[in-house]
Amino acid sequence: MMRLKGKLALLGLCLVLLMPYTTGAQAVSARDAAAELRVRLDALFGEHALLAVFAMQKRYDGAADREQAAAGLGKNTERLAATLRSTYGEEAAKTFEPLWSSYVEALLNYAQAAAAGDETARTQTANGLEAYAKELALFWTRLLPDLGAGLEEGPKRHTDLMLQAFDAYADKNYAAAYKAMREAYAHAVASADLLAAGMAAQSPDRFDASGMKTRKADLRAALGRLLGEHALTAAFAMQKSIDGASDFDQAAAALNENAEDLAAAVASVYGETAGASFRRAWTSRTRCILDYAKAAASKDESARTIAAGNLEKAQADLAQFFANANPQHGSKPELMNGLNTQIGQVTLALDHDVLGEYAAAYANMETAYAQMLPIADLLAQGISDQYPDRFPDAPASVQKTVTMQVGETELTVNGQTVRMDVSPSLQEGVIYIPLRVVAEAVGATVTWDEMTNTTRLAWDGNQASFPVGSDQAEVNGRKKSGGGAPTVMQDGRIMVPIDVLCEMTGWKAELGKDDGSIRLTTTVEERS
Repeated sequence: MMRLKGKLALLGLCLVLLMPYTTGAQAVSARDAAAELRVRLDALFGEHALLAVFAMQKRYDGAADREQAAAGLGKNTERLAATLRSTYGEEAAKTFEPLWSSYVEALLNYAQAAAAGDETARTQTANGLEAYAKELALFWTRLLPDLGAGLEEGPKRHTDLMLQAFDAYADKNYAAAYKAMREAYAHAVASADLLAAGMAAQSPDRFDASGMKTRKADLRAALGRLLGEHALTAAFAMQKSIDGASDFDQAAAALNENAEDLAAAVASVYGETAGASFRRAWTSRTRCILDYAKAAASKDESARTIAAGNLEKAQADLAQFFANANPQHGSKPELMNGLNTQIGQVTLALDHDVLGEYAAAYANMETAYAQMLPIADLLAQGISDQYPDRFPDAPASVQKTVTMQVGETELTVNGQTVRMDVSPSLQEGVIYIPLRVVAEAVGATVTWDEMTNTTRLAWDGNQASFPVGSDQAEVNGRKKSGGGAPTVMQDGRIMVPIDVLCEMTGWKAELGKDDGSIRLTTTVEERS
């Protein structure tokens, strides 16, 4: 069977025009390690979501490659466990891996029960998945207690999206199935971001959390998410084309929706006109890849030759786009081999799939997904070098000023008014302020742990916990005394002594001597 040669490495050629190339090994700083942790977890959890959806479809359909799809999902579990092992040691990995593996197997068993028409088994498996979700939430909250309630809903939401995607597929509501698949992928990546932030905060000697929160890091993560989704969704759509599957159109539509998101990302950097130009070139490339898959499946060499020619044209269009968008970096041929390999893995996966060599097909698909990550890194580097003021490699900061008054329910933050449902108060000589509304006003994330009656704040890589009834708080794993005045519950809201809040967070407070006015100031990292 003819294979698509390196000369058709579209993505490689167009991206090569965009970014600089550096050689030589460099020591990994704590900031770089934090950024790498975020990217790695994003990629692994995102890969899990897409592979799980596809493996469930394969199990339901009784597809010839169903075992290989499940094996690919199992390898993803091994990589997740390895990442935990590298951060927390063997015991954490030993706890996580069998739990996650059982959860994955339950997803596949749910699909199997549906395929067999066994509603009793399907209900039992759904109940089992709910139990596993609770166990996973407990695992994460024990591992990362400072993130508290922020982790509790994640596994449940992930399970809900997995089942939504599968149930819609089984009901032949393919549009809804692929919509839920994309939501599951986005949710998985967002969950990974949260976990990475918590892990970095726990190990400041290894990870400088500021490295994962810059605009450059956000750009890198966004491109990695979109390009990773493209790689696997393209592989899925190609398989659907080969199989003549009834949901091919919806799989292709999901691929086109990803292209729209990529175009929006390009437009956010280069403008709407450039975004529209990129969209035309990228969607043309995507269409040509699917045409090539269809021709290969039917062994129509004439059609395949036409598709190959169209791919070359799409290659040229993309290359010209990036050359125009970022001309100062020019072509870097030393990157070509690595980037050509990425597109080569996609076509190898197609070739193996057509021949029924499923293990090899999934190995190539796995490699193609992994190779999208360095491409995203190089893209982000090229763009941030082109626009250093817009994508600095350090957190941008902004000063927040919050003003309020004892007995009044209005709060202002940088001049904007917010209505509170409880007012600051003076109690036995101590000024108490509503914790949630004030913390959220300056950009902190606030969660409530009902089991321990504790409010938790997260901001700029920091974590703080305020238990009701205690004058102690915990900041970044260290307990501090608040000087005798406890955190209290008032009218259903958590109230904290202003001195305690400032001691724990480093925020500055100015109190009016006669009018009960309160002024809080802090400098926080500004996210794009």
